[in-house]
Amino acid sequence: MERVVVIGGGFAGLAAATELVDRGLDVLVLEARDRVGGRVWSERVRAPGGAPALIERGAEFILDGYEVMRALAHRYRLELADTGMSYYVREPRGVATDTATLQAAGRALARAAVQGAGSSVAQAVAALDLPTPVVDAVIARIEISSALESDRLSAEVLEHAAAFEPRPSHRIAAGNQSLADAMAERLGDRVRLRTPVRAVDHAETTIRVQTDAGDIDARRLVIALPLPLLRQLRFTPALPDGKLAALDRVALGHAAKLHIPLGRAAPASAVMSVPDRYWCWTATGGDGSVAPVLRCFAGSPGALDRLAVADGPKAWLERVRLLRPDLETTEGPAVLTTWSDDPWARGAYSTAALATQAGDEERLAAPSGPLHFAGEYTAGPWSGLMEGALRSGIRAAREIATNLV
Repeated sequence: MERVVVIGGGFAGLAAATELVDRGLDVLVLEARDRVGGRVWSERVRAPGGAPALIERGAEFILDGYEVMRALAHRYRLELADTGMSYYVREPRGVATDTATLQAAGRALARAAVQGAGSSVAQAVAALDLPTPVVDAVIARIEISSALESDRLSAEVLEHAAAFEPRPSHRIAAGNQSLADAMAERLGDRVRLRTPVRAVDHAETTIRVQTDAGDIDARRLVIALPLPLLRQLRFTPALPDGKLAALDRVALGHAAKLHIPLGRAAPASAVMSVPDRYWCWTATGGDGSVAPVLRCFAGSPGALDRLAVADGPKAWLERVRLLRPDLETTEGPAVLTTWSDDPWARGAYSTAALATQAGDEERLAAPSGPLHFAGEYTAGPWSGLMEGALRSGIRAAREIATNLV
């Protein structure tokens, strides 16, 4: 009998599994995809006649406070690459304002967030009585990053989402997915790909995990699935009402990325389209040069509709070419990545919604008997981030180790 089964081979599940193996426990990881990494997904795109450039189709930036991710990268001898631009600073276009004004508004919003409990981002921004163009830019900036409309977002997100000052931004030089690959290599044959879990039957000391390839028994279980998949997974008996209610109150953001090969290299840059709710950037890679790729990210359901993402990249490409006439976009194939229609994700990442109640942070992370929960949405202030996924997996593993070792 496997002692601990981990459902999900993304950052949270792999972090949990490697922590458990490091502590001498038997582990089996079940992953539905044919690769590890989940919503961390690195690939390469090639401009016509050019060399292939690394792209991140999922989570990208290593930001302030990512101590666990940096430590794991060091452990597996993965170098970080400075992006040459800052995730936090985006030149606003499409409205009559500028970066400095946007930064000043961000500082005011961060201060207001302390008194903003119970209100929405839209209400908190309106209370500052800013000029309309500044309001539009601020709302766009926060909606893009949170991947949800401002009237549904809790003002609590402003404490972090309103950070518009320049700070360092990095990626793993070999691709963020290389960290997932390194953890999976550490686990070896303890990882089973193409093995979706259909149901979980559990008692106080025994668990039966149902897969298409047969049932698997365990003493403890780590559930490290994206939120929508956890919500639909059948548990017998059902999860506690308090846990289910907290899961239902979590808001899921929706986002898409577009990568466009460039005909020639351009300086590092970061530009935001306020009307269309997306931003785009050029960035340096592991060799220190700016890769000939324009990277674009659209956040919130409304933005995806405006850009007609469901119909492919054509409409978005046209908007990008109007926004960035300074760049030589090619006629080569653009790479569009969506997560809402991905069967193993069904959304981008969690975000703080108005429906959230006091105590939900603890309810989401709390174990239920032999069941332990990991995933970015259980990571409290780190929710929605790669760092949160990693921290949540390690936290769940330590809960188990305390009881089994």
